[in-house]
Parts: sequence; structure tokens; C-alpha cells
Amino acid sequence: MTAETMDWPLPIAEKQFDNAAAVVAGLYTIPRTGWVQRGVDNPESVGQHTDALVTLARELGPQIAGLDQKKLERMLQIHDWPEALVGDQVAFSSTEKQQKFLVERAAMQKICAALGDEGAEIMNLWLEYTDGQTGEASIAKQLDKLQALMQATTYERAGQTVRARDFVHYRAMITHPLLRQMLAELEK
Repeated sequence: MTAETMDWPLPIAEKQFDNAAAVVAGLYTIPRTGWVQRGVDNPESVGQHTDALVTLARELGPQIAGLDQKKLERMLQIHDWPEALVGDQVAFSSTEKQQKFLVERAAMQKICAALGDEGAEIMNLWLEYTDGQTGEASIAKQLDKLQALMQATTYERAGQTVRARDFVHYRAMITHPLLRQMLAELEK
């Protein structure tokens, strides 16, 4: 998926389209920090990660009752947009996580300010994702962890310097039965 071919999160006015396209295009140039830190050759980019998440959502979302499928996909499409400005930051402690949120929120506000009226809707969707309290946000966050485990497994099986078992803390964050089933299949 590229900036020109993606199914945009919201209808974006033509004059703001270039602003949004630049954000999305930038995500394909940013390698995922966790993979870089683990010494992975040719690590997936943030944009590739987003594509994989949207694909998972399209495959699994319809099997999860009560979800707004379009909202889930849109949420995943924009969840990492701040990284176009601030990079892919890894945070472990609660202090680091709070700082990351503040930096990313400021970046997202800057991005959304350039998107006109649609920017406010995108910002609200991003805040909903970060809060994680709605059904769509909860599943989006779980898919994010599942995709990371899938990617770690792919790298490990390809002989890269990654061990999927190092992501045990992600397993606990995946709680939906369908996603737990996918995780069990992955770990076979």
C-alpha cells in the first residue's frame, strides 16, 4: 500500500491530501526500532507494520462481534502517524510511556492541524486508540501485539537475531479468544 493507493481513514479534502500523503509515505522510511535494536537485517518499516495490521483487521475483524470494521481499520491506519515526525520510540517504564504519549500527541496535533476539518476527527480517533477503552481500540491494540509476535516468529524462523519468546509480555496483552487462538496456532 502506498500513500496514493491506501483507503484513507477519512475523506480528506484535496488541498490537505498532500499533507496526509506525506505523513503516510514517511512511515515507509522509518524502520521499526525494536527490530533495529535486535539487529534484524532489513527490518520492517512502520508503514509495512501498518499494512500488516490492516490486513489482519480485514481478515479477523469480521469474525469479532460488535466491531465497527471500518473504524477498526481507520484506527490502525492512523495509529502510528506521529512516528512520521518523532520516529518509532520504544518505551518500557510508565514514565517513558507517559513521555512517549506526550511527544506523540504533540506530533499528532501538528499533523492533524494540517488536515483541515478532517484533522479533528483523525485526532479523536487516535486519542480513542491510545485510550484503548472502546471495543475497536482494544482489538486494535491486541492486533498490534499479535502482529509483532507474528513478525518476531517470521524473523526467528528466517534465522534473524530475534526470539519470539522474548515477547512473552505481549502474549498477556492478547485477550480476545479469536486472537488467542491465532497466537496458539502461531506458537505451534
